[in-house]
This record gives sequence, structure tokens and C-alpha cells, in this order.
Amino acid sequence: MKNILIRLLYLIPLLIFIFGFITSRNELNSMSSFGAEYLYIFLIPTIIFLYQTIRNSIVGWILVLILYFAYLGIWVKELIEMYDLVGAKYEYVQYFTFWIYVIIYLGIGLIYYIYRPKKILI
Repeated sequence: MKNILIRLLYLIPLLIFIFGFITSRNELNSMSSFGAEYLYIFLIPTIIFLYQTIRNSIVGWILVLILYFAYLGIWVKELIEMYDLVGAKYEYVQYFTFWIYVIIYLGIGLIYYIYRPKKILI
């Protein structure tokens, strides 16, 4: 049962990236605001989550965590820039929603840490 849960932890983001890849196939050659093509923004995480879903290794787990912290950094950077551009205070609902997202995102990171692989290196 634990093995199935671990595979689902990586299968769900894999399916999300595959869905994004399929729905955005017309814009894959255009550049994102980060200066990378959308093809690579979808392809690299898809390969990492596919590998980790199949293999569940320490190397794959480290790659997933690198993605996790990269998206966390991008998310925080975008929020700071949005707050600086607008220059306005958040309403209570926006502030509450922001902290709900933070708690969920950190909870996902904690789950990845708890169920990390401990035996298979590659």
C-alpha cells in the first residue's frame, strides 16, 4: 500500500505536466517570461516525474526537490514583484488564500520528505 501511495505522489504531478503539455502544444515554441521555451518548461519536469514514478530513486527524489524549490522560488519572486507593482495591500481573502497555498505547498514538500526513497540510488 505504501508503494502505491509513493507512486501516486509522483504520478499526479506527472499527469498535470502532461495535461499542460497537451493543452499548450500550440505555444511550445514561444518564450516564457523566464527566457526559456515552454517546451522545456513542460518537458524537463515531465521527464523527472516520469522517471521518479517508474524508478523511485534517491537521484530522482533530489531532482524532484530541485524542481520543488525552483517553483517555490519563482512563486515567491512573482508574488513579491506583483506586490511591488501594485503597491496596494492585500484584502483579507487574498491574504488568507495566499497562506492556504503556502501551507498546501509546504505540506506537499513535507510529504515528499517523509516518503523519500532510502535504498535505491539510481
